[in-house]
Parts: sequence; structure tokens; C-alpha cells
Amino acid sequence: MTDITVGASLPKTGRYADSAFLQYSRAYELWVNDLNAAGGLLGRQVKLVWHDDEGDGDKCAANYDRLINEDKVDLLLGPCHSVLIEPAAPVIEKNHMVMLEGSGSVSDMFRKGREWLFLCWGVDRDYMQSYLEFMMSSANPKPITKIAVIGAARPRGGGHIFGVEYHAEKMGLDIVFNERLGAPPVDYDDLLARAYAANPDVLLWDLEGREPDAEGAIDKAIAAGFAPSQIWLSDNPSQRGDQPTGLFMRCTWMETIPRPGSLRFVEDFTKAYGIKPEYHSAGGYACGQVLAQAVEQAGSLDNEEVRKAMLSGSFRTVMGTFGFDPDGLPTGTFPVVQWQDNVPEIVYPEGIQSKPAIFS
Repeated sequence: MTDITVGASLPKTGRYADSAFLQYSRAYELWVNDLNAAGGLLGRQVKLVWHDDEGDGDKCAANYDRLINEDKVDLLLGPCHSVLIEPAAPVIEKNHMVMLEGSGSVSDMFRKGREWLFLCWGVDRDYMQSYLEFMMSSANPKPITKIAVIGAARPRGGGHIFGVEYHAEKMGLDIVFNERLGAPPVDYDDLLARAYAANPDVLLWDLEGREPDAEGAIDKAIAAGFAPSQIWLSDNPSQRGDQPTGLFMRCTWMETIPRPGSLRFVEDFTKAYGIKPEYHSAGGYACGQVLAQAVEQAGSLDNEEVRKAMLSGSFRTVMGTFGFDPDGLPTGTFPVVQWQDNVPEIVYPEGIQSKPAIFS
């Protein structure tokens, strides 16, 4: 019986070679090994076939065309980052093959009528959903009604603002300050003074921390009058070091999340590669988990049947349990993190909470 082949494009060389390639190649490799050790897929062993895209979008698209039409792979896993996914997406759509993504969270890619692209972690449109639900709940001594939003000058900044507007309307929240930034440099003193003057209960902030002028921006927000517990950032905690106690952040995944499957993944990954996984690796592994469950639910390698299973099923992964909406975006509750004494603590939802939230 022949192996089932799963194809992917990965940046072994180029600008992502020392980051995304290692994160995704290891995650995919570990998933294949774990799956085969458990008996494979549909009773068959699985083989990963991949080509180097060098971190280039055109080469990534060409790789998926090659995987589909020359290598004749049965199934696909995604590349890394939105700049590679976007050029590859038309190839996927043309050939009617499901592709699962563990990265690339720019929601605009999924609002183009595409049917075959699926994301296995939080998207920029929904980063803030869990936080807003939490801040409107009885867990907050002063449930929020008014919010301020700032989006950075990057594609994700637009998705961030779109998401805040989308969820604010659904939840009945009033947006009192809404600004998308232009190219750096940014006058953060003026920006944050104006945001605070609008008298919001909280500030939802897509802060582009890699920009030189963003250094000290959080301190400037506090100087403008915001308490740390009034600020939520769209970054994952692993992207930033110590932060003021009380500051909230979105969380895609952390190695400390007390789900048995997630903790086992951390243990196995660390044993296999000598380092602990980070959230991109968890996203890649989750793609494999969803793909395997969808194939088993479909009872077939036919991508049309797999797609139907993706849209109707619920999937248990290291990232939690979720399904997918018609746009291919995940539907589920992702964690909310708050920095407390230089440690990122999970404060929501209750089932994985490490500490209660504190408010100032």
C-alpha cells in the first residue's frame, strides 16, 4: 500500500530560514512521525514532500503548482507568513485543494471569496474577541462600554481595526477613538494624549514593536494617563519581554497552557529538537492535527470531501478545540494573557486560567 503524500513549501533558505523554516519543518516532521507511530492516516503511512521557496512569494506559488501537478501529492500544508500565502492562494483555488495554515493571520486574505484556504490559529480580525468578552464579563469589576483602537501601518493593522469595529458592533460597544497610523515615525506622545482624551475604558492597540520609534511607546501610554490594565496589545507574549504589571495581550498559544495534548507536544518537541517550541511551531502542528482529523472524518483523500469535513467538524488541537467559518477562519475561544510581576499569566478562559486578572 502506497504512502499518503502531504506537500508543503518551506523557506529553507532566504530571510525566514533561521526562524519560520525551523519552526514549521520541525512541527510538520513531528506531526508526521507522531501520526505514523499511531498507525498513520486511513490505515496508511504518511510522507511529507516539500520544496524550498527561499522566502519568495512567486517561488512559493510555483512550488505548490509543482506539488499538485508534478509530485501529485494527496494533501497540502501551508507555508509561513502572509507574504507567501497570498501568492500561493490562487494556485490552491485553481486546483481545488485544501491548504491549512498555521500562520499568516491577515484576515483580508480570507475575505476574497476563497474556498480552499483555512487558518488554524487566531486571525487579526478575531485577536481581540476573547479580550472584549472577558472585559464585558463579571470578571471585570467595571465592565467596559467605550473603547479606543489604534492600528499600525502594516496589513495586520487594517485587520486589527476591522476586527475591533466588527466585534464592537456585535457586542454593543462604543468606539470613541479610532486611528490607523501612517508610515513611521509616529508622534506617540500626541497620539496617546488624544486617545486618552476621548475617555475610553480600554485601548486596543496594534503596536508595531519592530519600528524604532515604538520603543517606550507603552510608557508613553501610561504617561498619557492609561493604567496598564486599560491596555491590550495584539502581539503574542513571546514577541515581547517584560511588561508593566496589568498589561493585557492576545495569546495564540503558550507552552504553559495546561491542556494535556499541548503539554505532551511541548515535551515531545523539546525531546526531539533540544529546544522548546514557540507558537508558530504549535500552529504548524495544529494544521497537521486538523488535516488528519478532517481526512478521517471524510473517510477519503478527496479534497472536496475533506473541505466539507473541515466546514462541518470540530477539531481538537494543541491550540484548543475549534471549527471553521465559511471563510476558512477558526471559530473558538483563544486565551487572554495579562502580565503580572514580569510573567505572562493566562486570565481567560477559566478552564486554562493560571491566575485571576488584576485591575488598577
